[in-house]
Amino acid sequence: MSSLKLKPVIAVTMGDPAGIGPEVVLRALADESADSMCYPVVFGSAAVLKREIDSHQLDLRIVSVDSAHIHPTERGVIQLVETSGDEALVPYGEVSVAGGEAAVAAVIAAADLAVRGVVDGICTAPLNKESMRSAGYHFDGHTELLAEVTGSGPVSMLLLGDRLRVAHMTTHRSLSSVSQAITAERIATVVKIAHEAMQSLGFNEPRIAVAGINPHSGENGLFGDEEITVMAPAIAALVAEGYRVSGPASPDSVFIDMLSGRYDIVVAAYHDQGHIPVKLLERNRAVNVTGGLPIIRASVDHGTGFDIAGQGVADIENMLAALAVAAAMATRKRSDH
Repeated sequence: MSSLKLKPVIAVTMGDPAGIGPEVVLRALADESADSMCYPVVFGSAAVLKREIDSHQLDLRIVSVDSAHIHPTERGVIQLVETSGDEALVPYGEVSVAGGEAAVAAVIAAADLAVRGVVDGICTAPLNKESMRSAGYHFDGHTELLAEVTGSGPVSMLLLGDRLRVAHMTTHRSLSSVSQAITAERIATVVKIAHEAMQSLGFNEPRIAVAGINPHSGENGLFGDEEITVMAPAIAALVAEGYRVSGPASPDSVFIDMLSGRYDIVVAAYHDQGHIPVKLLERNRAVNVTGGLPIIRASVDHGTGFDIAGQGVADIENMLAALAVAAAMATRKRSDH
């Protein structure tokens, strides 16, 4: 493996075979810009990948390998660790047990090699939650699945774009339950995850803003007191530990302040508070990163696209961005060690 260390080795999972994942993976890896980023190793089904290569007339060739024989290859050669077979060749756009099984199997195998240090990080194409659950995996998505298979502690979803970067205190839960989930311990955990993630991207002393839960961060208790009773003391404790963190900041202005250069990353209280500004301004440039894992994991920030699967019209910009972030984080981690 020593000859591979000129560039990081990134495991790329194919995603749900009924969606656009296999397409965007292969079309991104066929793009000239991907060649300079990393040595990719795809995890999935040879039958599915061959279908995509033929369907989209890609100048790619698949070579099956195992973990002991990952090696540098010339451009146009796709190394594949086979984690599923012909059973994964499911119809486009359909929820299926086989599709869920195939998508999860690729993630589990890639994460295992990342934990063992065989690959330097993983980059995931989208899986379908309904298919995954029909196959018996009751997770909200990649984040929770990876936390379990790697034996991780608390994790956080981060969205990293060119201008906006967000870490989430909560994600897939109802608004009515957000307040009770945001504790001093959770605030400290996510701020530290955000700090570490930003350092892995070259921000040595990242400036972190914690967004409040309520309008205007509660307006001194007029619209809610979580900012006073929970958030402000937790932030003060983090400042005392040496973190460059401020808040609770008003949610309606904190992203404007970040755009003006005041902050490097915002810790958002809940899913839509963080996702809406990022998706509005970053579009295909934002990459989903799971912070708190013992491995590097980056992902596209879009779904399986069942409605356009097989048509060859999926945008590959986000997959290229995810590959770039995974490679950058892996390179930084390697230089730190």
